[in-house]
Amino acid sequence: MVEGPTAHAYSMKIKREMLSEKINNIFYRSKKVYVARDDLIGKKISDSETIGKNILIHVDGYTIRIHLMLYGSIHIYGKDDKLLKPFEKVRLLIEGNEKKLVVYNAPIVEIGYRNKILDSLNALGPDPLRDDWDREEAIKRIKMHKGVKIGVVLLDQNVIAGIGNILRNEILFRAGVHPERLVDDLRDEEIEKIVDISRELMNKFLELKIARKRIKPLLYVYNRYNKKCKICGNPIKFYIQSEVGRKTFVCEHCQK
Repeated sequence: MVEGPTAHAYSMKIKREMLSEKINNIFYRSKKVYVARDDLIGKKISDSETIGKNILIHVDGYTIRIHLMLYGSIHIYGKDDKLLKPFEKVRLLIEGNEKKLVVYNAPIVEIGYRNKILDSLNALGPDPLRDDWDREEAIKRIKMHKGVKIGVVLLDQNVIAGIGNILRNEILFRAGVHPERLVDDLRDEEIEKIVDISRELMNKFLELKIARKRIKPLLYVYNRYNKKCKICGNPIKFYIQSEVGRKTFVCEHCQK
């Protein structure tokens, strides 16, 4: 699953390489298209941003929303370059004057009016990678989920947008909080720590993505089943948290 920092790095690349490119041609495979293709032809890409895991490409009053989920990727080629993957895998292709943007295997490509797409994302929680990050709102949204396990809450995009399963595991480890703890059992300082670590870790994740480096140095528990905890030396436990069906890694000595 592509997490917030990876989506953000893609958006930064689009903004860097495709900004002001005029759309000479566009191809898409999607049922979520709410404007005519000709409405986009001749228009320029004016901006790109992310909200959580959603990548938004703005074209005047229109927006293209991309969610890469597990297997999606975005490539930018020179105008005359050949595609690196079979055309059958292309979900979106935008041809500009100098470059072309290609989205492969993304399950969600939505094209519509900018205001409507932005409105549809209003319910998402604060995004730690955005300038409008709201720490207090994130704390408030976690506290609203009394009776729910914190390991479940962190995957809810309406609480904090952009956290995926890797980040969920690593945030809780660094906060010293077990994923099975209920929100109402957490102390205020534990919730605040989770929120602050979320922002700090997502930014570190993003820095590595921008530098095209592996994130392995950031992984203290994820995919480290039966390996020794880097802090205390005890074995890392692995299980599937049933409520979300996701891989969960925990040091039961460090996380209480």
